[in-house]
Amino acid sequence: MKSFIFFVEGIHDVNCVARVLLLNKYIEAKNINQLPEIWKIRVPRNYPFINDRLDRHIHIPAYFLKNDLCIVIVSSNGATNILTDIDLYLSNMNKIELKQINGICAIFDADEYEFKEAFDEKFKKYNKDRIVNKKDFLIGHCRVRGEIIPLHNYFFPNNKSKGTLENLLLEGANIVYSDLLKNVDEYMQKIDDRYKYNWSRSSENKVKVGCIANVFQPGGANQTSIRYDNWISEESMEYSPAIKKFYDFIIDII
Repeated sequence: MKSFIFFVEGIHDVNCVARVLLLNKYIEAKNINQLPEIWKIRVPRNYPFINDRLDRHIHIPAYFLKNDLCIVIVSSNGATNILTDIDLYLSNMNKIELKQINGICAIFDADEYEFKEAFDEKFKKYNKDRIVNKKDFLIGHCRVRGEIIPLHNYFFPNNKSKGTLENLLLEGANIVYSDLLKNVDEYMQKIDDRYKYNWSRSSENKVKVGCIANVFQPGGANQTSIRYDNWISEESMEYSPAIKKFYDFIIDII
């Protein structure tokens, strides 16, 4: 069985990719015995994971299966950790395991940059000891122990403009949940600034997504709504070029 690995910033991004896979009839692995050996042996079996620390957690990747392909989605807990995680995964694989890797994709938020500047910003730190660096993503592959691994990257919201995952989701909401989005916009205007003291540049959009998500998943986390509700759907893809572009990108590379 071949494998394709996504490295993303956080759990919301994991579920955004998972949504695309579920729409394409991929099945999430719920049992370790469903996994190919390359991933089965990498699942931690003991707890605590690190130095007997109960407060140290390890994000287990999400695994999706279809036919002879296993999709692995790794949450790197921040954009700055993605390249480190890619290096860690590849450097710990032997040649036989590397032959099973169909490709790797790193997914980031563009944040305040447009595509070229976003790419330069995310890949600006060069480490000569890393297996994968900026130049490898520029040429579209890396060579590890003689094996060539295809490399891909994507920047939310549309691989071109400034923004984040939330921009993409709200574009979908404007199509499928336009009434709710209008209500949320009205609510946001009534929130006093004294409650926004710790908001960042992207906080307002995160709050909007959270408000709508809790309508469908009361008391639940945003990631559950991202995976199972219609932010990314046939309807939103029909009217949103950005959502269709992301969906097509994922399907094309795997």
